Amino acid sequence: MFFFRRQNAKPAPRPSRAPSFALPKRRPPVQLTPSHQHDQLPFLRRSRFSALPHFRVYEDEPENLSLFIAILYVVDLFGIFPFVTLPALLVKLGYFGVLLVLSIIFLQIYTSFLLSQCWTMAELLDPSIQQKRNYPYAALAELAYGPYVSLLVSVLLDLSIFAMAVPSVVMAAENLEAVVLRMSGGQYNFSYCYWAIIVGLVICPLMWLGSPKHMRSLAIIAVCVMIIIVGLLWFCLFAAPAIGAPFEGISLELPGFLTVLNSYSILAFQFDIHPVLLTLQIDMKHKSQVSWAALSGISITCSVAIIGSVIAAYKFGSMIANNLLQTLPTSVPFYVMLILMSLQLCFSVTVASSAMFMQIENYFNLPETLSFKRMLIRSSILALEVLIAEFVPSFDALMDVVGGTITGPLVFILPPLLYRRIRRMERVHQRIAAEACYGSLPLDLNYDPIELEMEPLLVSTPSTTPRGCWLRVVRLLHRFECDVSCTMGVLIFGLLATFLSTYLNIFSLADLFTNNSPCLGNLTNHFPQ
Repeated sequence: MFFFRRQNAKPAPRPSRAPSFALPKRRPPVQLTPSHQHDQLPFLRRSRFSALPHFRVYEDEPENLSLFIAILYVVDLFGIFPFVTLPALLVKLGYFGVLLVLSIIFLQIYTSFLLSQCWTMAELLDPSIQQKRNYPYAALAELAYGPYVSLLVSVLLDLSIFAMAVPSVVMAAENLEAVVLRMSGGQYNFSYCYWAIIVGLVICPLMWLGSPKHMRSLAIIAVCVMIIIVGLLWFCLFAAPAIGAPFEGISLELPGFLTVLNSYSILAFQFDIHPVLLTLQIDMKHKSQVSWAALSGISITCSVAIIGSVIAAYKFGSMIANNLLQTLPTSVPFYVMLILMSLQLCFSVTVASSAMFMQIENYFNLPETLSFKRMLIRSSILALEVLIAEFVPSFDALMDVVGGTITGPLVFILPPLLYRRIRRMERVHQRIAAEACYGSLPLDLNYDPIELEMEPLLVSTPSTTPRGCWLRVVRLLHRFECDVSCTMGVLIFGLLATFLSTYLNIFSLADLFTNNSPCLGNLTNHFPQ
């Protein structure tokens, strides 16, 4: 036995007789959580094995956004546009307008849910997608359809965010110009052209912030300002004298096709959160709750905007201007409301632009910390937005073009396409992973636990009872894969609406700058004829 003894074997340590408090403290064992950093079966390809459990050392996650803060972000993202433009839109559409508004909002909520589900499935399919957090929408498109579609999504996303910031700057400058003009009784006017530059200077330092998780205080302040704005708006509506009979000019007749199409573009512009939704989801503590944040934020904003629209329609009827602020009489609360609206628009532009800036900074390989290059890039883009705002005649001039042509694909076309594609990839991935785990064992990959659970209920419940009818409807919807069928319906609607809106915008693009901006007129006056 001596010849088989290991030469370098150390004898077992003798138990210590020292008290327990004198013994060295043992380090706690390292906690392990599933990861994809180390493959346990080297002969399998990574794409076939990435669904199997691996382990990595557990690290404390950084502080992320809660559900409440995410809801505040969504409310702040919409800004004040629904409160200002929705009343005239509903009066123009008549009673049919309420149905159209609720339908568009429901589709927005549904596609936001699809988009959030796409990111959840993508993290399971390819965990390396988490490293592409600066451009999540484009990363999903690359995973599903390749680099060319990813480039198209990046261009559409940047154009959408950039174009949505311009009307905000225009409206903020117009509000401040109206305050000075009305307070002085029309005797003194500080030009809108200078107010646009001042608004840009206010937004500039706010733009230097990073992702939404670095803007918690900004979101809280913005929502507090929004609450004050809504209170002042309702006060001005109740205090304003009525014009004509209540709900005068609002009919039950269906509006014209062009009116419905223009209204769709404006609604798609006003209630769009998809460019920032994925960025918000990545920064959340529980990523699965982002759909609840979108649902709550959209419901709150829509409810308040519809209530204000009903009050305005009762007071003014068909006399409401496209901008509700132009219909309200002047008063001290009205002036305070205009100033706060301009401030809130600055906050809204800051939050909405974060996704675009993070994508551009990732292209230049900039760190997430504050740097001179970040300040230079973001300030330059903001300066270009202010420059374009100087030559836009009104804030609603770009709504049709942006909402119908640019926002439509991001909201109603791409989320259903990505969802259907990634879900099909997930099913194939699960089959491959199961085959890799169990080898040649026969597997029932068509196993459906819902069918097995519902079968005894259907047998024991008569089909004539309400419960029996409901169970059979649920099973039918499950067999038809209702979520996939709904995505196809939304996809067809998005394709038709985007095509028709783009076709209409091509012919109306020449009329976009018919009424030139005062800044352009002032500039031409300085040159000799």
